[in-house]
Amino acid sequence: MADWQDYLGLMVSLTHTLEELTKVEREKNGAASRGDLAGVEACMKREQVLSLTLRGYDQKRDAMLAALDLRGVTLSQLESRCPEELQLETKQVVEELRRQYELFQAASEVARDTLECNLRAIERIQAVQAGDAAQAAEERKTHQTDFRA
Repeated sequence: MADWQDYLGLMVSLTHTLEELTKVEREKNGAASRGDLAGVEACMKREQVLSLTLRGYDQKRDAMLAALDLRGVTLSQLESRCPEELQLETKQVVEELRRQYELFQAASEVARDTLECNLRAIERIQAVQAGDAAQAAEERKTHQTDFRA
């Protein structure tokens, strides 16, 4: 049973990490909306650290599931496979993890959309600037004075 408690503890840690990642996504969205490139980069660095943390949790989860003989068991099936005396706690932990994952997905999607929108705007500005530079070069060619006379 201690192994099951350890697994629940891992899921709680995973939930907290997703909560932190959700905050970072919201901050990144705000930074992108303000055009704060340094803020976006700082958020992306924090995302990378949190992603490594999630990767570590994933490896621990795999090992714990194997030890509990639960390989292939989905999150929704955990409640039916847990010790009876831990059913309520398992249900609460699973529901909170799912809720936090949904919040993260929503925040991530908003941040991604904002970044994509800003990237398209930057690309349009660059295209206009490149077009202006090309047009200016062409005008210089046609407006040069010919002193060969």
